[in-house]
Amino acid sequence: MRRIFTLVAALSAMSFSAALNYLPNPGFESGTVRWTLYVNSSNTTTTGTPEALIDVAPEAAHEGTQGAAITVSGVNGNNWDVQLQPPQSWKAEKGKVYHMTFWGKADASRKLAVSAGLGKAGNYKYLTGWDFGLSTTWKQYEVWYTSPATGVDSLRLNLYVGAEKGTYHFDDFVLDTVPSTLPTTMTQPAKGAWSTGQYRNLFKELGYADEAIDAKVNAAFSQLFLTGDSATERLFRLAPTDTGMGFIDATDYVLTEGQSYGMMVAVQLNRKDLFDKMWKFAKTHMQQKSGDLQGYFAWKVSTTPPYTPKDYNPAPDGEEYFVTSLFFAAKRWGNGTGIYNYQEQADSLLGYITKTGSASMLPLIHPTRKQILFSPAQVSDPYSDPSYHLPGFYRVWDAFAKDRKNGFYAEMADTSWALLKRASHATTGLFPDYCTFDGAPKSTDFNANSHKFSSDAHRVGSNIGFSWAWFMDDAGAMSLVKKELAFFAGQGAYKAQYSLEGVADVTYGATSLLASNAAAVLASDRASDWSFVSDLWKTPTSTGTYRYYNGMVQMLNLLHVSGKFKIWGSPGLEGGTGIQAIAKGADFRTTLKDRTVRVEGQGMARLLDVRGQVIDRRELVAGSATLQVPGAGVWIVDMGKAGSRTILVP
Repeated sequence: MRRIFTLVAALSAMSFSAALNYLPNPGFESGTVRWTLYVNSSNTTTTGTPEALIDVAPEAAHEGTQGAAITVSGVNGNNWDVQLQPPQSWKAEKGKVYHMTFWGKADASRKLAVSAGLGKAGNYKYLTGWDFGLSTTWKQYEVWYTSPATGVDSLRLNLYVGAEKGTYHFDDFVLDTVPSTLPTTMTQPAKGAWSTGQYRNLFKELGYADEAIDAKVNAAFSQLFLTGDSATERLFRLAPTDTGMGFIDATDYVLTEGQSYGMMVAVQLNRKDLFDKMWKFAKTHMQQKSGDLQGYFAWKVSTTPPYTPKDYNPAPDGEEYFVTSLFFAAKRWGNGTGIYNYQEQADSLLGYITKTGSASMLPLIHPTRKQILFSPAQVSDPYSDPSYHLPGFYRVWDAFAKDRKNGFYAEMADTSWALLKRASHATTGLFPDYCTFDGAPKSTDFNANSHKFSSDAHRVGSNIGFSWAWFMDDAGAMSLVKKELAFFAGQGAYKAQYSLEGVADVTYGATSLLASNAAAVLASDRASDWSFVSDLWKTPTSTGTYRYYNGMVQMLNLLHVSGKFKIWGSPGLEGGTGIQAIAKGADFRTTLKDRTVRVEGQGMARLLDVRGQVIDRRELVAGSATLQVPGAGVWIVDMGKAGSRTILVP
């Protein structure tokens, strides 16, 4: 018995030190253990005495079963007289950058400040100004602090809520360290993710913690799809005439680009509920039922009933993302019936976009040039768009489509790589928005910027990056990326639009380009390109008027850069994530691969160390979720009433 205890204690110490969140009990799942609500009741004035209480309750939870609820019933005007103090049990290191994220909201718009200080003496400084600000909806907040010295006691990060009476809710804190320098090397894996099932997490390679990465991705998703302010942050809406449908609002229009991007985000994050709502809206209100455009999706429809099409022609990237997200849904969730038979729907759409053309309409994929068109309506002068070329998607189609057309889709991938090489400017590496089938810039009478590097072309670097990372099927992909990124590295605060020769002709930047450049790094081996990944990490999720394109492209590339954008159904993933039958009498099952635990069942799964500290937790949306094990040791997967399982990670 003594020897068993010694072994477990040793493993516990090892696993606890490997936990990447400095904060124990970060989501209040163990009540208020290790947390302090400081109330400076001695600081009284004629206006009142500070009074506050802290409790944990399910209604205060952002995720999990509990969150912190602070009721401030008395104030005297000093925000520091009521403080939520996170567990303070670590030593600060001089020069290290500490990064804390948390979720918060209040019963009304309330003031919030966050301070940092070393040791009991304090030397506190505001990290967010006098008023950070809370709203009535959950939002993730983040602060950074560079330690000026090695802490003699501990680093203290305190939330000041004493300025106003009211109720404050907080949950899901993560405190980690931010890399102060970039890595000096960058190494490409030997094989692509299609065969290995291993998707590079560039944020993790840069030095960020798993839990912090998950928090960043989840915050962007929450803002754009779930809890963001409807006027300035959120894009996903439920259709008012049928809440079983949903759409991405692209500034008063639904575009197939955003709708299909949203479906791809949903399948990657295991949100079948949102996927089905967006797909139902597209099928019901966007897909054409007859004529030369039968089967295609109207590129633009209204966001208000009866959702009238404003442009009946298809946007090819929308069609491409519809097909690929449907294939992934079929592989990840299995097929249902009707429009939810995802495999059947993907195959049907491929049939439409490759069907024989007519005098007034070409196929969306040119049958002899084997390239995606800009529009099938341009019969007399067909051309393409470099950002529509997705060789990684075409390899997936060649593997998953019922009708592979004698390798036609594989030939499309090869043709796309060749086109991208021709379209890349010899000096700058920049791509035009539109191009001929031979890669020359294409000028049009409806888009004055079509021959320049503009908004469409922002996506090309990302497309090359993830296609290379998936299949490593073209030797020239890395040189394309490195040439383009070398240009942007020399621009400093680069802009959103350039001539192909590299002359900027706008004064503003674009998050879509910044995010795409970060994902392009998947096809680089140059250490200096880590700066593009670092830039994406530091960039908040897009808000405001231009958040549709910026935000959706940013969301997709956060998934690529964090290793969460996967080829569901590929040999590499199938080898480690096969679904096992539930054992008789069991309420859930677990599968361990490397340091990822897949949990299948119903409810909330929590990962505990042997001291009972909560390390990770996930709601089993659509029946499954993954938990990340920080390191070697003994770990416990707890499912509440369903029981628990002990896992030994060597």
